Parts: sequence; C-alpha cells; structure tokens
Amino acid sequence: MGTYTGYPYSRGSIHITSTTDVLTGYSFDTGFLAHPSDLKIQLWGYKMQREIVRRLPFYDGDVALGHPEFAAGSAAALVLPSSDGDIEGKMAAVEDINYSKEDDLAIEDWIRGNLATTWHCLGTCAMRARDAGGVVDRHLNVYGTAGLKVADLSMVPENVGANTANTAMAVGEKAAMIIAGELGVSV
Repeated sequence: MGTYTGYPYSRGSIHITSTTDVLTGYSFDTGFLAHPSDLKIQLWGYKMQREIVRRLPFYDGDVALGHPEFAAGSAAALVLPSSDGDIEGKMAAVEDINYSKEDDLAIEDWIRGNLATTWHCLGTCAMRARDAGGVVDRHLNVYGTAGLKVADLSMVPENVGANTANTAMAVGEKAAMIIAGELGVSV
C-alpha cells in the first residue's frame, strides 16, 4: 500500500541554463515536500494506511521495508510476522497506535527518503497569466515569442486527480481546434 498526494501545495521548477546544451543545459527542481503541508499530509497518510493494513484479515505483521525504524520501546514499533501463523489472535489485539513526537520525526525523515510519485508531472509551461508565472496564453501561445505554441501536459496549470491520458487527449483536441481556426479551417 502506498500514499500519494493528489493535489500537492509544493511546486517545482525547470529553467533553461544553456542555449546550446540540450542534454544538461537546464536546472530542474522537483520541489517535492517544499511546502510544509505536503509533509503533514504524507505523515497522516502513513499513519492511516498503517491502521488500515493492520486491520486487514490477512495481516500477520509489518514488512520492515515499508516503515521507518522506530526507537526501542516505541508504541509504533513494528509487529513482525509471526511464525505460528496466529493471524486471528493479532486481529483481536489491534488498537490504534499512539505515535510520540519522536515517532513523528522518524516517520517524516523516512518520508523524505522514500517519497514516490506517480510521475504524472505537468505544468512546467502553465497556461495562466504571465504575471502569475504563466508561460502560455489561452490560445497556447508562448508569451514573448511569435509562432510558438505548447500543446501538451506541460501547459495544464494544476494537477488532475486521475490518469492524465484523457487530459492529454483533450488538450490535443482543443489545440487542433485552435490551430485550425487560426488557419481558417472550419472544424
């Protein structure tokens, strides 16, 4: 089980640093966890997914790979799989874990080292007002250029809470209509 933030507050950036080096001539910052709310959401998500898993009918202990190392004696310490297979006994004993401040810090540190993404990144050339950080106008034109449009997921200004394939198709269809209109072709 994993947790992902569908609408993170953090923002990354990408900037061209060379006019000739197309392989490494850019500066890229994912921005992951740059906003403190995103870490708090992930902390809550870790705790919630752990409570859900501990109540599944086949739960027989924690898999160490998916958890931070908690201090000795912590109420959050992992329950290792049993050798006797007594899953029913464990189910009867499940109670909410009371996490200490130290436990929260261990989880936050683990999140920073193990954060994953669904890699549906978008918005590097966001369609919004130029003074609000936008790169593309409503006609897909790149500000400050002539004859250059962007028609891919980089111009979508905010995350979509779904697989991005449908959004990409909608962008392509709208781009075709805009370009056809500019060429005088009726669609």
